[in-house]
Amino acid sequence: MIFLRVIILTYLVCMGAFAQYYDTLPEGRRFLLYKSIQSEVKSSYNQSMTEIPYSYQVDADIRTLEKIEDERVEAILEVFKEYPDVYEQISLGNHQIEAKADVNVEVLAAGYGITDRIMAYVGIPIYEANVQVKYNRAKNSSEQVVADMLKEKYGDNWAQTLGNLVDQVYGIDEGTIQSGITNALGYEELGDWRGEGLGDIEFGVMYNFYRQDTHGLKLTVGGIAPTGYTDDPDILQDVGFGDGQWDAFVEFGGGYILTDDIDVNAWARYTYQFEHEREMRVPYDEDIKESDEKKSFIEKKGNRQTFGIDAGIYITDWFKFNPAFIYEHTDQSTYRSDNKEIDNILAAGTETYTQSVRLTAQLTTVRLFQQGKFIAPAQINLSAQNMIQGQNTPKVDMLELEFRMFF
Repeated sequence: MIFLRVIILTYLVCMGAFAQYYDTLPEGRRFLLYKSIQSEVKSSYNQSMTEIPYSYQVDADIRTLEKIEDERVEAILEVFKEYPDVYEQISLGNHQIEAKADVNVEVLAAGYGITDRIMAYVGIPIYEANVQVKYNRAKNSSEQVVADMLKEKYGDNWAQTLGNLVDQVYGIDEGTIQSGITNALGYEELGDWRGEGLGDIEFGVMYNFYRQDTHGLKLTVGGIAPTGYTDDPDILQDVGFGDGQWDAFVEFGGGYILTDDIDVNAWARYTYQFEHEREMRVPYDEDIKESDEKKSFIEKKGNRQTFGIDAGIYITDWFKFNPAFIYEHTDQSTYRSDNKEIDNILAAGTETYTQSVRLTAQLTTVRLFQQGKFIAPAQINLSAQNMIQGQNTPKVDMLELEFRMFF
């Protein structure tokens, strides 16, 4: 069925805490960060790296209709059970369910300079998601086929009587059909969904172990706590704010000041995702992951490798552009249960990768502060990030507004 399993990964301070990527706060200094992220998710990249909309085709045949909890429909179908050849032909045709999600994230982060080269930080994301589900009924129902069968087999008068009952079946509303679809598999009703709450909290320590006048290197180690809402196996259209397990990561990177107005930075992060127990639907096969059965699995999500490169271009001492490229790959997940075949089906299609480009416009007083021309260092960043390619992943494009204050 249709699903919107979306997690926006917010790398809170991976692009540096002060002026350059490799800079850390001086001893005893602090920073506060506020970031607002807005995104619309309405498509994903499949195994073939083709972008496809979030939609699902439903065949509302007689088996679906039998699951509808509507006394009128049940009574009509009971009449037609005496005419099995006609009964099996009743279908409301093919239906398409489309969805999109508006996901907004507010990130609060803080850091503290333990020494002039070591800094600790924590970041807390708060999510708000709205999912809109659009339902379209296709026109290729079997109404005319059934009408012709009734007329041919039972004559005009009796066919007209039965036909009036058939018209009532074909006239049922969209919500009733949806109840049949979801009741058949035990899911909650399809429809708009809204959720808000805490995401997964990131924390870490940065170590600027090498620094020269024009270049430097930094090492970051940390973890991500499973504090966010995870997917409900009974809801098809919900949005996950976290992925349910502890993570540990190490990040390494550095930067080089090419001229007074141009610098470049590059970094890489490796994230290890620990296994955890998770209740999931037992899939029928690789193509149909939704079913009417649930059980617990030991899930080990694939480890993640992230690489980024950016350039900082000063237009003036207080205005800067940062174009960037980000690549991310996540290994295939593994599952453990008493059924190896099901474990393999769940693992299929879980290896992902994305390529994104990002452009940031930055208003900053950091350089002016370092020159003694401004009383306090601060930054305001406006960023647009576009996913240009991906595999087995939602297509997430983001707009971000970020404010950093140092004191």
